Amino acid sequence: MKIKLIFILIITAIMTNIIKAQNPNDFHQPYSLGEKNEAFAKYFIGQSYLSVVSFNKELNVPVFNVTFEPSCRNNWHKHAGGQMLIATAGIGYYQERGKQARRLYPGDVVEILPNVEHWHGAAPDSWFAHLAIECNPGKEGGTTWLESVNDKDYLNACNKAKDIFEKENTVLSSRQKTIVSIGNYTAQGNLFMLKQALEEALEENMTVNEVKELLVQAYAYCGFPRSLRALTSLDELLKERQTKGIKDNWGKECSDIKDIRDKYIRGAEILEKLSGISKDAPKGSYAVLAPIIDTFLKEHLFCDIFERDILSYKDRELFTVSLLAGLGGVEPMAMGHIAMCLHIGISPKQLTSLLNITEINLGRQYSEPIREVLDNLTKR
Repeated sequence: MKIKLIFILIITAIMTNIIKAQNPNDFHQPYSLGEKNEAFAKYFIGQSYLSVVSFNKELNVPVFNVTFEPSCRNNWHKHAGGQMLIATAGIGYYQERGKQARRLYPGDVVEILPNVEHWHGAAPDSWFAHLAIECNPGKEGGTTWLESVNDKDYLNACNKAKDIFEKENTVLSSRQKTIVSIGNYTAQGNLFMLKQALEEALEENMTVNEVKELLVQAYAYCGFPRSLRALTSLDELLKERQTKGIKDNWGKECSDIKDIRDKYIRGAEILEKLSGISKDAPKGSYAVLAPIIDTFLKEHLFCDIFERDILSYKDRELFTVSLLAGLGGVEPMAMGHIAMCLHIGISPKQLTSLLNITEINLGRQYSEPIREVLDNLTKR
């Protein structure tokens, strides 16, 4: 156990130094980065930045934007008047004394009662920003700063919060887990986290051509801009790894397509194989309204893309559901593809694991709507 912790500390230190090299101005957030938080630097491990959002004395609700570099966190502390935090960008953690740490995503709200000892900060592998709202300002006692959160306690807290689904997620291979993360981050356009997921995929011995194929397929679901930017990120990563002397396995190319039948027919047959629904079934309302989209769907997506044998149907569908979960608001399409997953032998437990990973990567606001879709399909 001690050796494992030492290993985690070493790897985290290496990754943190790489990630910190990112220019803080490249970290996308809705509020100003502000200046380095020098006035409170002694109460933080790592670099933080502070920006005043509102300090109107007539309103008497001071609001600050606090940005943390990866692994940065503040000391244990408490507020006499309490505090509210609203996570706005990146991934962070919040922990109260004696309780398990909570992983924070944009939109999460933390209500901290008066005199509750706590700390908060960024994840080891992500920048993080939150609004800090001072409650009951002027209350006697103000903020009391306590001891720092050492590396061991910090990493243990983060890992426990992140690994809540560890046992459930063993139904997916490491390779499949990286496919899920690539889908999540590609859909969101989060190139910072995508680059880490792409590197994990290469380390899990996915071939370059397999990873490329995922990113090409992405354009059919989340558009050319997301796909092209993801492919550019992969190209940059490959060049960086080559500079370090890492020789990645490019793997096989797509086999020649020998079927010369009409592409619409071939695509319809692949869709039938995936869904179990007859290709002669009535078309959806979208296809009646715009027949050309049905043509593109069959000829291009399910023929031109899914016919390519670099990836299996299972890999493609796991990736598709991961993309749709990352997009959000496309539950009807997710229902169709989850039904396909079930039909081709991806189990409900594996799909649950996919959504567990999505929850860890992006938050419950992205995983829960798709969980509801999965529940509705498996309870039929």
